[in-house]
Amino acid sequence: MTHQRMTRRTALASAVAAPLAIGSAASGATAAPVTEGAAGPRSLRVPAPLRRGDTVAVVAPSGHVTPASQRARVLTGIERMKAWGLNVVEGAHLWDSDPTIGLAGTDEARASDLLAAWRDPAVDAVITARGGYGAQRTLEVMDPKDFRDGTGKWLAGYSDTTILLSRINAETGLQSLHGPGVTGIATADPATLESMRRLLFGEVEAGEALLSGLTPWRDGSVEGRLVGGNVTMLATSVATGDLLSTKGAVVVLEDVGDAGYVLDRNFTKLRRSGWLDDAEGFVLGDFTMASSPSDTQVILRDRILSLGKPTWAGGSFGHITANRSLPMGAHVSVAQGSLRLS
Repeated sequence: MTHQRMTRRTALASAVAAPLAIGSAASGATAAPVTEGAAGPRSLRVPAPLRRGDTVAVVAPSGHVTPASQRARVLTGIERMKAWGLNVVEGAHLWDSDPTIGLAGTDEARASDLLAAWRDPAVDAVITARGGYGAQRTLEVMDPKDFRDGTGKWLAGYSDTTILLSRINAETGLQSLHGPGVTGIATADPATLESMRRLLFGEVEAGEALLSGLTPWRDGSVEGRLVGGNVTMLATSVATGDLLSTKGAVVVLEDVGDAGYVLDRNFTKLRRSGWLDDAEGFVLGDFTMASSPSDTQVILRDRILSLGKPTWAGGSFGHITANRSLPMGAHVSVAQGSLRLS
């Protein structure tokens, strides 16, 4: 298995070295991996802000977007980004499909598009088309250290993209954007669109609320580096090296769809791994699960509150139309029902 994996990575490296449809693949300065200072985790660097006329690349490292409903949403999302004054280019394999498990083409093709866009100096930000499934397979066929050969840009998405956001944080020391993918941009409400646009364009000031109206389950005030994302992706990524430490961190969590016992199992795995232990506090987003809202809340309270940390619920992020954007790796504070950029 190891020999096969290294062979696939070698083939991918050769493919990405050549110019692709997105543009020539050129490396910027090599970034160092994230390290923890003596005083705890520092805020990661903010990627270069977008400006009108800049170029964003749309890639699909996870689920396919070839079904008619998904394709229509991608095209609408692209038009909405163009309305921000941006140029949009598509990954060479954006419209590929592997129908067996619903992936956007082969693992190598998806990884090739992601790395080509990330390395291309003509691309100023990379937005994933959607989540679904497949990001971990994409990482499996590449060397995550290849992310260090980038040009200091935003990667945006959520759900299955959680693990890519985290790996970008770890390998480059850059913040990433937990927010709508292109299909989500197509259906987002105006406030959600503006939340994403302002972060991408560098218009959010220190002290500004990223989330408001949080409900305290265990009140307090905390600050730290923002980490987390989709619970399923976090739990299934334990021991992969993809997760940032939660030491001194504010952890945001969301999930969708699964039965109550699956949610409980995923939280239990995160607890047993010790990944949640050093967090300063938790902010819970949307949890629209197969179990009832009351049963879901019982599970969340049991698995989170027993950790003894300040916890807030009701964050407007996750698998909802009002999926506000969050700068993963930024230093934030939580107090009086608001999560603010520090």
